[in-house]
Amino acid sequence: MKTYYVATLARYVLVDANNEAEARSLGYDALHALYEDMRAKHGRDIPIDIKTIRLATDAEIDLWQFHQRMLRENENDQ
Repeated sequence: MKTYYVATLARYVLVDANNEAEARSLGYDALHALYEDMRAKHGRDIPIDIKTIRLATDAEIDLWQFHQRMLRENENDQ
């Protein structure tokens, strides 16, 4: 399994997948969840238009893991 960078123009996620097709599917689901705030704000569905699917760089993976760790720590503090 490899880590893929899946992005719209404004947001991105990293997903572990076996190939680009699987990365697109997993990325779509993750991006849909990530756009929940926009759906709530505008009261309608927001289309998820994936513009980029590629292997993530080591730096992107490190930053993603750091960000996820910070989110977990913030949840634990509240």
